[in-house]
Formats: sequence, C-alpha cells, structure tokens
Amino acid sequence: MTEHLRCPACYAHPLQSGEAGLSCAACKRTFPIDPSLGIVQFLAPEEAGSSKGNIQAWWGDLYRQLYEPTDRALTRESFAAKLALTEDLFRMRQMLPVVEMPLADLAGKQVLEIGPGGGAHSCLFAKYGAKVTALDITPPRAASTNRKLKLVGDGSGQAYQGDGENLPFRDAIFDIVYSNGVLHHSENTKRCLAEVFRVLKPGGKAVLMLYARHSAIFWCNIVPRGLFSGEMFRWPQAEWIGRVTEGKPKFGQTKNPYTRVYSEVELRRELHSFKIASLRKSSFQWDNFAIPRLTQFRNWVLKRMGHKAHPGGELVYGAPFVAETGRELSLGNYIGFAWNIVAEKAQ
Repeated sequence: MTEHLRCPACYAHPLQSGEAGLSCAACKRTFPIDPSLGIVQFLAPEEAGSSKGNIQAWWGDLYRQLYEPTDRALTRESFAAKLALTEDLFRMRQMLPVVEMPLADLAGKQVLEIGPGGGAHSCLFAKYGAKVTALDITPPRAASTNRKLKLVGDGSGQAYQGDGENLPFRDAIFDIVYSNGVLHHSENTKRCLAEVFRVLKPGGKAVLMLYARHSAIFWCNIVPRGLFSGEMFRWPQAEWIGRVTEGKPKFGQTKNPYTRVYSEVELRRELHSFKIASLRKSSFQWDNFAIPRLTQFRNWVLKRMGHKAHPGGELVYGAPFVAETGRELSLGNYIGFAWNIVAEKAQ
C-alpha cells in the first residue's frame, strides 16, 4: 500500500520502505515502525498537555477501558464470530456502516477509515472485499485495528498512526472515506474535512457520522450537565462539550478534549465542497435525558420486556449492548444524536 502514501511533512511521494519504517527521499524525514505496536507512526507521540497529546491520552485511556481486554484473546475464528455479531447489531440499530455504506458493492473498492477505534468497522468492510486502509491518531487504537485487519480475508488491510488533519496519503486515491463519530473530536474539524475531500477520487463518497446539535441528548443531557457542572462557563463550546461527553478517564486525568455538534445549517456549511447525497438522523434512547441512573433503569425495563443485551456490542462498546426499540429507532429520525451523511466529490 506504500504507493498510496505521501510524506506528511513535505508532501513528496513515494515513500521508501525499510526495516525500521518509511522514509522520504525529498526531505529526509523518517517515520518509524513502533516495535511494540507494529505500526508506522506518522505522528510522533505528542507532549503531555498539548492539544494533540491530550487527544492521544484521552482516546488511549478509553481504548484501555473498552478494547484492550477483548483484544488479548482474539483468534481468527473467534474474531470472525464476534464480527458477525457486530454486523447483526449494526443492522438492528440501523447504523451508518450498514445503511449508508454499500457493503454488497465494496469488493475491490479503496476504502479509508479515519478513526477506526478498535477496528471493527474497518474489518467489516474488509470482510466484504474492500481494500481497507485505516488511520488513527492514537497509537494503541491504530495497532488494534492493524492486528484485527490481519485476521480478516487475505489480511492485506493496513492501519497507520497519524493525524486526520494532515493525512499521509496522495490526492484522489480512495473510492470511499469513512469516519463514524470521529471528526467532531479533532482539534480542527474543518481541516479534517478538507483532507477527506482531497484524498477522495472524483466521484468518490465520504460516508460520515457527526453529532447533531438539535437532539435529545444535546439539549436534555449535555447542556444540563454542562450547566450544572459549570464546565459551560469555563471553556469554549467544543471543549466544554468534550469534557462532559464520552465517559470518564480511568487510567489518567485527561478528559475528552473536543466534541462538536452541528445543526443541519452548520453541517451543510462545513460540507460546502461536497454534494450531500443523503442525510439521515438516528441514535435516540430513553436514557438520553440527564436523569441519574436512567440508563440502568432503561436497560432493566427492556430486559424485563425481553430485550436482551446483544453480544455484538463487545467489539465496539466493550460489552454487550441493549439495542434501541422500534419506538426509539423511529424517534431517532427526528431527535437522534447522529447525522448519517453521504457526501460526494464531483466528477
């Protein structure tokens, strides 16, 4: 896959491959392979306290919470079984990777995923024959995705550690760029979207999920938490929203640095370079309201009604997941937290 790469420092290509990593003949920069993780690092670990260092620290902490325990025991056979369950859960929840992604048409397509997390989405696409490249700013997440890609199909998928604001890929090489719930957590989402546009082929598609401002979870959960915690008055909007979303740190002190939300007007403004082919809201649950222990109560009630936690949640959420009911799925079309987007680059 090195023919797809370019130097993120001087933009020259191709890069030269060696035992220690990749190097650029033009500017003499080297991009090493981390011996413990087995991945090329296009972005060195940032200093603690810097913006990107905080992003790496937070999402690395969440990796250890959600994915590391599952990763330790995976084999090709056990992973295939878990991936099939994850796909089933995605279909039950009517999620981006099975509704907006053309799984049946992926064979032979060049697909880039930005922010693969634990790698389940990338591996699902590889299962359907896509030629998958993935990139994550957090080294353990990139390594986790890389290991899982080797367990799917012919094992040719490749993950790198790098920055979505400065992709180490040449112009116009991907048929699809996919990113689910990631770009709104970057330091500069506008720059990420410009990079998505750059690396897409003419006629290619960006399949994205970004958070919706006008949603139950934003107005009835995030805003009250920001208000009562006082975070709303201490930080710019993307930072206070970040600090009250995505969970809590367990292995360090760094909180989620950034989370952005978008109205439809704001979304169309951000995606002005693209033609928006489809736009769909989803993701509502009754526990979106900021009532203490409502999540536990919802799950208890649904289990009593026969809605068991689906084991397909293990790869993506770190545990079985109680999927939305039909009523919740319906309401998600109006007050859901997810914008599911297909945006096209003109021919």
